[in-house]
Amino acid sequence: MSHLRKIILQLDYHMSSQFAGVAVGLRSGLYKQAGIDLQWLPPCFPGDEAKVVEAGFSKCDSTLWVGSMEQNTLLPAVANGCKVKAVAAMFRRSPLCLAGLPGSELQAFIRNRSCLRVGAHSDTVELLRRLLPNAEVQELARDEKMSALHDGKVDAIQAYDVMETLKLHHDLNGAVPELVHLESPAFPGVTLGYSQVLFAPSAALQQPQHHQTLQDFVRATFLAWGQVIREPKAAAEAVLELQEEGIDHWIHSPSFTEKSVQLCSNYVKETMRCGQLGIIDAERWVQASRWLGAPREETFDDTVWGMDARHVDGHPTAQRLREKTGLLAEEASAKHGRPPKLVIISGGHELGRRHPDGERRLELFASPTASWFSLTGTAAIQGIEVVEVDLPEGAETEDFLRELWSHGDADGIVLAWPLPPDVDADRVCASIPKSKDVDGLHFLSRAETKGRYAPATCGGVMQLLHDHSISVEGMNAVVIGSSRLLGQPLTHLLASQGATVTTLHSRSRDLQAFCEKADLIIAAAGVPRLVKSSWVKNDAVVVNIGTAFTQDMILPDIAPCRELSHARLVVRTVGPISAAMLLHNVAENACTREVKALGATASTRALEKSEILKKLELMPGWAFALNEKGVQVLDSSFWLPCYQGAVDLVQAV
Repeated sequence: MSHLRKIILQLDYHMSSQFAGVAVGLRSGLYKQAGIDLQWLPPCFPGDEAKVVEAGFSKCDSTLWVGSMEQNTLLPAVANGCKVKAVAAMFRRSPLCLAGLPGSELQAFIRNRSCLRVGAHSDTVELLRRLLPNAEVQELARDEKMSALHDGKVDAIQAYDVMETLKLHHDLNGAVPELVHLESPAFPGVTLGYSQVLFAPSAALQQPQHHQTLQDFVRATFLAWGQVIREPKAAAEAVLELQEEGIDHWIHSPSFTEKSVQLCSNYVKETMRCGQLGIIDAERWVQASRWLGAPREETFDDTVWGMDARHVDGHPTAQRLREKTGLLAEEASAKHGRPPKLVIISGGHELGRRHPDGERRLELFASPTASWFSLTGTAAIQGIEVVEVDLPEGAETEDFLRELWSHGDADGIVLAWPLPPDVDADRVCASIPKSKDVDGLHFLSRAETKGRYAPATCGGVMQLLHDHSISVEGMNAVVIGSSRLLGQPLTHLLASQGATVTTLHSRSRDLQAFCEKADLIIAAAGVPRLVKSSWVKNDAVVVNIGTAFTQDMILPDIAPCRELSHARLVVRTVGPISAAMLLHNVAENACTREVKALGATASTRALEKSEILKKLELMPGWAFALNEKGVQVLDSSFWLPCYQGAVDLVQAV
């Protein structure tokens, strides 16, 4: 093993599912293939990981030391003098939460700022005291937390919502523990940043050989995490081979470990940028650093595992939209006394929202809290209710119309495509109330009307260009794809902002020639690698929308990013934006809708007959009448051209 470069890895927790990438890297030989002899250390005293790594490297600088910590514990260590820097992260956000027994009413305690007894590790005590100024935060050892909660010594404990909460669920015989995440509406404005951050001594980063070794280690680690995501059962086996028994934070079993591995994988997938896992987004790092009280320059090195700043995807824009949506949803809920509501109507077993690749795409590439393929769960996180209506196979046009008319309280209605072949799609689309059209089906027919919504993906593309300071005014733009939901609305949006737009499709003649002259290329054809790097002129902007899914890979319409270094900006995928923009539209629409009067209640004053007669003067066709029981009622007659129309009206009312 003399030819291998030695790395000592200081973990901030026991070897377990949250280090599944490391376990798989060891078991599969990925580290050895990268020329690395990896030796991992058991956890030290919480919060001392940076100190251990720096001290170890100082004693023997021929061996590279690497550690893992959360951003919210790493930054205080740096502030206290540890000279280390973050280079990559396994989790984009912190799974830290407060966990209590069923019936503990943690939300109410937090909302009312009541006194709460909380058990926490030493490195998280000060953070919780900051979040819960009226709480009694007790420092507990790792092996004391669970028993302290069960014995009633504390009301809640600091927990990781990928393992300890699963163990609590098991201990409670299936009862659900109460959880409050530290990054949630319960703690407005809290930004803890990344978790399971990989860091190294600053001195090591300055040495080329250690810099290269660290890069090789990080690459192997996230290749292994890719295997974990694809094969969680095999990953659980790798974890169990290294995981200690007798720790009360988990059940040492294949089923428990596989579930925990899958939860960890969801956090890891959120770090993906342009197909690469483990990326730390500088903007998010700075945002969390400011909240935590530490400057970014002292804590983060992006030369080991960073992305070219010109190569981006839709994740940052989608995240900003989700943050805005949560605030809008709160405002709408306060205004209407209910959450914003989106209704999605589809028809047929394999049609509409039942995307044939949706489940696998979600498993491999997306978090269930931020994906089009888990829209109900994604919406719930942001405070929006989603009602999914899947009409049976064989549903007719009239069935769709009746369903559309039955959701008067919806703030948005969306049709999932394609509709069954025998359904009159034009008639159904035209029947969606314009006041509820949050996905732009009516956009082109009323594009000059202010305040209306473009299709979600198109609106998201324009938002992304804005976020990256791209002004399309005066640009020669090419849109490849002429669909009603993508190409045509994009063409209008770009033209309305001053671009000269040419709309093409994958079989257009002289496609290459048009692209070679374009300042902006938007590819929405669904043809893998359609746009070649040689078609893109220097300093052009390239945005990819279309993708093809094959052999567990998503292939964009454009050339690989590494071949487009001459472009000004390359957007590899806008996928995350679609769901984010749609839900933003729903929440915004709910905020702008007028509050409807509730009508008469038990406490409403009865009107005198003279008052009623006066109001009837303003209601042509209505009059007093006696029903079959001799009770005086309001009466009006309606004439409709056919019986079915009358039935539809009654059902709509």
